[in-house]
Amino acid sequence: MPPTTTNNLPSTVNKSFAAYQNNLILLLDCWNGLEGQEKAYLPKEAKEPSQAWSDRIKRCTFDNRFEPAIKDYAGLLSIFSLNDDVAQSIENNKDNIDQMGNDLWTFFHEADQYCLRDGWCGVMVEYPPEDPNINSQADLLSSDRRPYLVLIDRRNIVNFRTAKINGKPTLTQVTIRENRLEPDGDYGEQEAVYYRVLRPGEYFVFQVVQQGNQQQLMLIEQGTTSLASIPLVYYSVTESDLFAAKAPFLNLAKLNIEHYQKRSQLNEVLRKCNLPVPVRRGLITMLGDLKNVPPLVIGPNSVLDVPKDGDFYFAEPSGSAIAASREDLREIEAAMERQTLDFMVGGDHQKTATEVLLDSAKTSANLKGVARRKESVVQQIFEFWVSYTGEQNGGGITQDESLLSIPLTPEQVDKLENLQTAGLISHRTLLLLLQAGKVLPRQFDIDAELKATEQTPRPKDEVLSQ
Repeated sequence: MPPTTTNNLPSTVNKSFAAYQNNLILLLDCWNGLEGQEKAYLPKEAKEPSQAWSDRIKRCTFDNRFEPAIKDYAGLLSIFSLNDDVAQSIENNKDNIDQMGNDLWTFFHEADQYCLRDGWCGVMVEYPPEDPNINSQADLLSSDRRPYLVLIDRRNIVNFRTAKINGKPTLTQVTIRENRLEPDGDYGEQEAVYYRVLRPGEYFVFQVVQQGNQQQLMLIEQGTTSLASIPLVYYSVTESDLFAAKAPFLNLAKLNIEHYQKRSQLNEVLRKCNLPVPVRRGLITMLGDLKNVPPLVIGPNSVLDVPKDGDFYFAEPSGSAIAASREDLREIEAAMERQTLDFMVGGDHQKTATEVLLDSAKTSANLKGVARRKESVVQQIFEFWVSYTGEQNGGGITQDESLLSIPLTPEQVDKLENLQTAGLISHRTLLLLLQAGKVLPRQFDIDAELKATEQTPRPKDEVLSQ
């Protein structure tokens, strides 16, 4: 059942959600490789037969560059460590942080993909309802009743309300759409839609049912929480304003769709150019000849009679459109590459050292800002966690920013070498700086190397070859 526009029902769609909904559809379709949605992006041409349309779609494959780009960025954010002040209950449950078997790093890696794909997502800190069998702290510790994290797709947060409390925008109400599979008959199942409404200290679960021409609201569940605020964190690594972040890779998704459409056009041009059309001239001189002309048979065992002054040849379409289409595709691919991390692995074309440095500097600065936002958001999540457990401090995480740093240039390496040769820095410091500058690999054991060489300086070329 589609969400209603009646403002008194929890299925009411927020205006900002509705305004961005088409983009969210495109982003998800692109993420899923357009599976099952190809016809929406390669529409039927005027007077094109349905079978020809279906065949044209089958001949073109969507080259998904959107999903790998998101995963590349999310992978850079997945290396972090828990701080020493992190709550003991979080430390104890880091290997199953969501009650579904996912560890803390896997959970946030998926959250990073969600928010980089869509702009933001929600992370809710859930806590099981009270258990009457738990009468002491010992009972609680021996039970499995503890907080856990729930990842919520932006598309399922259909409406919300905020208010400024002490000058800070605070969530006062939010509705989360839940799609549940329920038994249908002895073996089947059907999807049912529920709406979970969260308010400070309480929650309600509704179902909107159709009765005749009207939609009725049915209360399925309600309860209270021990918190004075809604334990839902707005998770975004690009924008701090509540529920305001736009998808940072939306343009990449649109370019990927355009690339798919242009590839389809090129495929059709190549196909038609590879199918020359036989032309017989002089056989038909008047309309009545059409009834008497035998079918044209072409093959090594056939003979073709051509009238006097007639002709027979193959008409081949001009291939001028092929070069233009290929050049257009290359331009789109270059535009997509500029929005990805391809420069880190070389890309499909050579770049100058200056281009690589500028791209690296821009991306590195952007990623470091993203990493700091992630640290801040995770700290908010941990604060909700300890609000349930009663621990004093939730703690936080620290991103490994060395993964986001720019590799040292050859000129910088030369300067470090000169400092070591002049005795201004030790050989150990030189190796540490080379490792931090990504000249030496992260797993390079500096202490073992110094011990093996008895701290004897070696030529620069030998150091760089490690």
